[in-house]
This record gives sequence, C-alpha cells and structure tokens, in this order.
Amino acid sequence: MAAADTIEGPAKDPSEVAGVTPNNVVNNVYSAHDVNMNGQVKYAGPNNDRDPILVNIGGTTPNSTRTEQLP
Repeated sequence: MAAADTIEGPAKDPSEVAGVTPNNVVNNVYSAHDVNMNGQVKYAGPNNDRDPILVNIGGTTPNSTRTEQLP
C-alpha cells in the first residue's frame, strides 16, 4: 500500500470514494411530514396531514401547543 493510500493520507473527494450512486437507502421509515402515513404530504384537501395535528392540539387554527409527541 502506498503512503498516499493510508488512513492518514490526504482527504479524497467524496465522489471518488462513493461515486454518484447512493450507497444507503432506508425504506419503510416514518416521515415527520407524512402525518397520516399514506405516502403523500398534503396541507389541504381530503386526507391532508395538517388536520390530524390540529385535532390533536385541540383546535382548528395553528395557535396551540402540545408537549407530547404523536404516537
């Protein structure tokens, strides 16, 4: 192994190490934006992600707070 290839060697451009293809893909995880977990993030309309939050904090306008996280 050449001296430049050791761990202490010069830093390399990340594209040279990992390339342009993602190495880590995480599937089936919860998205904080998709509250009703239907695979869509919607602010208005039927099955939107805003209404469950507003119902949980006890109002129809976003002016309240809740200290616990939704399950």
